[in-house]
Amino acid sequence: MSLCRMFGNGKARSGIIVLPCGAGKSLVGVSAACHIKKNCLCLATNAVSVDQWASQFKLWSTIRDDDISCFTSDSKEKRLPDNVGVVVTTYNMLAFSGKRSEQSEMIMEQIRNTEWGLVLMDEVHVVPADMFRKVISITKSHCKLGLTATLVREDDRISDLNFLIGPKLYEANWLDLVKAGYIANVQCAEVRCPMTKEFFAEYLKQKVSQKKQALYVMNPNKFKACEFLIRYHERERGDKIIVFADSLFALEEYAKKLGKPMIHGGTSHFERTKVIEDFKNSKNGNTIFLSKVGDNSIDIPEANVIIQISSHGGSRRQEAQRLGRILRAKGRLEDRLAGGKEEYNAFFYSLVSTDTQEMYYSTKRQQFLIDQGYSFKVIESLQLPLDYGAEVNDHELEMDLLNKVLRAKDEMFEDVDVVSHDGLQQYSTGHKKRHTHVKTNPKDPSKRHHLFKKRKF
Repeated sequence: MSLCRMFGNGKARSGIIVLPCGAGKSLVGVSAACHIKKNCLCLATNAVSVDQWASQFKLWSTIRDDDISCFTSDSKEKRLPDNVGVVVTTYNMLAFSGKRSEQSEMIMEQIRNTEWGLVLMDEVHVVPADMFRKVISITKSHCKLGLTATLVREDDRISDLNFLIGPKLYEANWLDLVKAGYIANVQCAEVRCPMTKEFFAEYLKQKVSQKKQALYVMNPNKFKACEFLIRYHERERGDKIIVFADSLFALEEYAKKLGKPMIHGGTSHFERTKVIEDFKNSKNGNTIFLSKVGDNSIDIPEANVIIQISSHGGSRRQEAQRLGRILRAKGRLEDRLAGGKEEYNAFFYSLVSTDTQEMYYSTKRQQFLIDQGYSFKVIESLQLPLDYGAEVNDHELEMDLLNKVLRAKDEMFEDVDVVSHDGLQQYSTGHKKRHTHVKTNPKDPSKRHHLFKKRKF
């Protein structure tokens, strides 16, 4: 249906197609490129996504491997072939305005001078950002196609896509696809976790928003709920679980205590790929911790449970993007079309500390999914065994954790990748030894995103 709207009058129309994650956006993009039968420039948000798009072109088309070129900071060819078929790269590689290596500059010159048959833009909602809208003026094309699952932004720039790309050509109804068995049937739940006495007392004293956020994210009762849900879904159901945490401090504390692998802004491309492959293929690695770098364009179809312990304020788009990680259809096609063996085959838990600002943000974040027809079940308290998590409730350990949170610097709670939630250009912060591509001004930490070490793309 979406391709019929694009090619309805016999010619390729520029515009935007909105499909939920798992509904076949990659297949639509590859099919559009095959139908146009001209060279294609495919833009993604990160290097992992670049690899996945290259794999999708090989899977769904007859293009030769030699006719697909990937252009990222870690993977560059000396020169693009003269008759290149598909080039897959990131928005950042095209929009970068700093000094490039000679090799990268040669490839960029080829991209700028080529008249592309199709420019395919994944996660097109990032394009209105100041940094990424440059790619529209850099590239020349006969047709532009934008793909996204969430055509929303928290600023007022989403309407800019009408003149940057084109109109919305097609948008699928999420619940219709669920009923037809094409995407998973998800149970959404908000799990409310009471703040402990000590943490809540400190929360009321704090005036800095980052410290207040750190306290409700590191709420010991929230950790206990997270641990219980992981154990239940791993041991009782054998599910594959993604735990999301925007806070780098929380991500590391949770992952280390539970002995689970994690991916964040400072994780190398090689390490990210290895962790994801282990998660997909290993029976022992059923849980993975992700920071906000996992919100977009990471294809993990095996996952069917999400536990969200911290988030980016009231971002509706982030909520929908995270839900999309588990929307891939689960089980046999016959079972899905017949209604399946169980009512729900995927689960989305959002852990919220009660009586804090997080409850307001949670309500705002859910709005996009509610508009799509989803409902959220509120769990006031998990029915845990009486002796469950006794070590977590130990008063001495709790006070040690509280002191650790209060002593931590603000930079320890942040973790961003190449793109933030609304597509704005940002860079990873936190551990200086690991995050070598950012220099923080010690006199003014607020300028950490504006001072860079020399790095050639």
